[in-house]
Amino acid sequence: MATHQNKRIHSLSTRYLGFYKNSVLILLIGFVGFLVFAGVGSFLESGRYFNTITTIGYTAFFIFGWIRINRNVHRVEFDEEFLYVLQKGQDILIPLENIKEVEIKSLGGVYEVELFTPEQLGKKFYFKPSLLYPFNFKKKDSLVDILRSNINKAVRKKQHFQANALHS
Repeated sequence: MATHQNKRIHSLSTRYLGFYKNSVLILLIGFVGFLVFAGVGSFLESGRYFNTITTIGYTAFFIFGWIRINRNVHRVEFDEEFLYVLQKGQDILIPLENIKEVEIKSLGGVYEVELFTPEQLGKKFYFKPSLLYPFNFKKKDSLVDILRSNINKAVRKKQHFQANALHS
């Protein structure tokens, strides 16, 4: 009788990922609105508008950067064989053999997953394990270490076929 192994799926991403992505964006847009309001007020008083426009331009550039950086931050789970990228329309299943490396990219706790061959998300994508990352890094880093060990196990047992071999 075949035994069925109980494979547990571990969640790597914070459950507040949508809050993280949207709330900071809303705060930045609110800040730009405040700058526009203050700029109009100072223009009406002094007639100068150059400082206001440059400040709004820099802040708009920062908002554009925030959107660009965080568009590839996804909700991620894993088990012993696969990495699951959860999206609204569909989930993406990535074999652990395809993962080249997982490393931290920012002080805020955003990790980068680099793949050997590109998937639907591209060659790199990101996940954020916790909103409070610097304060609970030991727990979250231990979970990422489990993922790295599963990747190493999967790479070791990866089957290599000859280039001219016939597959049945």
